[in-house]
Amino acid sequence: MHQLVVLCFVMIKKSRGSKVPTKKHIPNFDTFGTLVDRLTIEVVKRSHFEFLIEFGGADVPELERKIAVQSEMIDELKRRLSDFLSEVFQNGVYEYIDEERTFL
Repeated sequence: MHQLVVLCFVMIKKSRGSKVPTKKHIPNFDTFGTLVDRLTIEVVKRSHFEFLIEFGGADVPELERKIAVQSEMIDELKRRLSDFLSEVFQNGVYEYIDEERTFL
């Protein structure tokens, strides 16, 4: 997985100057980094619930329900990340709105 992320980042960096019209991605909403960050967070949350079941979770049915919800979230994030990467590779460009920082 790590190699895939590095490869995608390199391809995205190289394609930034292309003139193919595409939608601009919004920081902290639908950028590459945001999708990967959210996917990582949801996997960690699911792992936490699985850990609680394995090592003495009090309410196993509730934890199993939470795992199912996390699994659905993870599947959807993987689909969106795949769609995102397909769009970038097909268009040959990754555009985003430069975010201004509040504090310097």
